[in-house]
Amino acid sequence: MKHPNAMKKRALLAGLLLLACLALSACYMEPDRIVDNNNGLNVGDGGQGFDTVITPTPTVTVTPTPAPTSNVVDWSSWDFGSDTATNPPSNVSPTMGTQGGIDPIVPTSAPQIGTATTRPTATPTVKPSATSTAGSASTTLKSGSEGTSVKRLQQRLKDLGYYTGSVDGKYGGGTEQAVRDFQTAHKLSVDGKAGSRTQQMLYSDNAKKKTASTPTAKPSSSSSSSGGNKPATSTSNANSYTNGKTDIYLKLGSSGSQVKILQNRLIFLGYLSGTADGEFGETTEAGVIAFQKRNDIYDDGVAGPTTLAKLYSSSAKKASSVVANLGSLREGSNGGAVRSLQQNLRSLGYYSGSIDGDYGSGTTAAVTAFQQANGLTADGVAGKRTINAIYAAVNGGSSGGSGSSSGSAASPSNYGKTASSNGYKTISSSSKSSSSDVTALQSALSSTGYYNGNLDGSYGSGTEDAVKAYQRAAGLRVTGMAGPTTQRLLYGGTSESGSYSKLQVGSSGSAVKRLQYALYELKYYDGNISGEYDTATQNAVMVFQELNGLVIDGIAGQDTQRKLFSSNAVPCSI
Repeated sequence: MKHPNAMKKRALLAGLLLLACLALSACYMEPDRIVDNNNGLNVGDGGQGFDTVITPTPTVTVTPTPAPTSNVVDWSSWDFGSDTATNPPSNVSPTMGTQGGIDPIVPTSAPQIGTATTRPTATPTVKPSATSTAGSASTTLKSGSEGTSVKRLQQRLKDLGYYTGSVDGKYGGGTEQAVRDFQTAHKLSVDGKAGSRTQQMLYSDNAKKKTASTPTAKPSSSSSSSGGNKPATSTSNANSYTNGKTDIYLKLGSSGSQVKILQNRLIFLGYLSGTADGEFGETTEAGVIAFQKRNDIYDDGVAGPTTLAKLYSSSAKKASSVVANLGSLREGSNGGAVRSLQQNLRSLGYYSGSIDGDYGSGTTAAVTAFQQANGLTADGVAGKRTINAIYAAVNGGSSGGSGSSSGSAASPSNYGKTASSNGYKTISSSSKSSSSDVTALQSALSSTGYYNGNLDGSYGSGTEDAVKAYQRAAGLRVTGMAGPTTQRLLYGGTSESGSYSKLQVGSSGSAVKRLQYALYELKYYDGNISGEYDTATQNAVMVFQELNGLVIDGIAGQDTQRKLFSSNAVPCSI
C-alpha cells in the first residue's frame, strides 16, 4: 500500500507539467508559408492585385581571408616593368618601411575594388636664390668693366670676404684676384672673369664665405707681350711680398728681385697692371707715387723704408684705379691702364678724345705723334719705352705737346715749368701752384728784402721780378721761376742727406733729368734736359764737384747728389 503523501507529490508534479505545457502552447507561431512563383501576386487581365507584401531579408555571406600559401610572391620576383595595375605582393605588410628603395603605399582612403591606386609624384620645391635680386648674369664682367654691375659684384665679394678694396664700380686687379679666389674656392674655371656660371654661384645661397682655409688662386702667368690685342693683367698672391725688404731704397734705375716684389705688390693692390719685370722705370715710379699719395706718404716716387713698410703691411690701401701698365698697350686694349695713358697724352697735348679706356684709332694716333716727337719708333704701340717716356714727360715735364710755348720739348725753360725734386716743385706764373705756395714764396722774398708787395698768393710781375733779383744775387740762373734749387737756397735748412742711386755715363731717366735741371739752375749745365747722362752732363758734374770740394770723378754718387740737392750747394762762379 502506497503512502498517501507520495500520492500527493505525484499529483502536484502532474499539475505543474500540465501548466508548463499550457504556457508553452501560447508561444506557437504558424510556420512560413511557401510562396508561389508569382511571389503572392495574382495577375489577371484587368490588372494586378497584391495579396501580401513580403520584404525578403538578404543573406550576408562572410568570405574568410585565405591563409597564405607556399606559392606567394615577394619583391625579388615582382614585375616592376608591367604597366598593369596590380596589388603589392601578398607577403608585404602596408605598415613596413622602405624596402628595396620603394616607399610603402599607404592609402589615405579605402580603395574601391578593381581601381588602381596611383602613388602621387612629389614636385620638388625650388628654393629662391639671391640671383633673383641681383639681376641678370648674362653679361661677362672682366678687367676694364665699369658700372653698377661691377659695384654689385664687388659688394657681394666683399660680403663673402674675398674682396677688400673700394666698391667703386671699376674692375681692376684687386677685383679680378677676388673673382679668381672665389672661382678657386667653388671649383669653377679660374680665369678672373665673372661670367654667367661664376655670377650664378656668387649670388646663390650656396656661395661659401672665405675662411682661413680657403685656397687662394695662383696669379695669372700670361704676359702682356704675348701679342694679344688686350693687355694681360697679372695679379700677385698676397704672400708674394713676404720677402720684401724694408730697409732699402728703390728708385728709378733700380732693378732685381726686390723691384719685382715691389711691382707685384703694386699690381696686387691695383696700382699697376701687366707683368712685373724687375726694372724700376717711370711706370713703376708712377705706381709708387700713386701709392704714396693714397697712403698719405711723401710722394717723391722713391720707395724707401717708410713707403716699403706701409706697402708690405696689411693696412696698405688699395688703389681706386690703375695708374700705369708694365708691358705693352695697343689698339684693342682696354681698361684702367689705357685710361691713364689717355689722360697723360691729353695733359701733354697729344690727345683730345674721350678718356674711355678703349685703345682706339684716336689713341693710336696720339701715341704715334708722341713717338715721332720724341725720337721713338712711330708704330702707335705703347710699348715699354714709349710708356716710360710718356710718364717721364708727365712727371718731369721734359716732353711737351703741341701746346709747348717755345724751344724744343726738352729745353730747360719748358722742363722748368713743372720741375720737381726732393719735396720742391717749381712755382711760377705758368705752373699750377697753390696760392699758399706763392704766399710762402712772397713771404720769404719779403723777409730777405727782395719783395715789398702784398702777400696775396698771386704770382704776378712783382713776384717774378723779386725772384729774378734773388737769383742774380745768389749766383743762380735767372729765369724768374722759383725752381727746386732756387727754393732750397731761399728757404735754407735742406740738409746733405738722403739715399740716391749712382748716376753716370749711360744712365737715363727722370733721376738724370732732375740732376740736369739742378745743375742748370746752379749754372753748371746749359744743355737740354734730356734724361741721358752724356759727356756734357759728366763735365757739368765734374765742375760742380770741383767747386764744392768733392772727389772729381764725373759720377753723381751719394755725396755728390746729397750736396747738389741741399741748401749748401755752391753755384757756379766761373
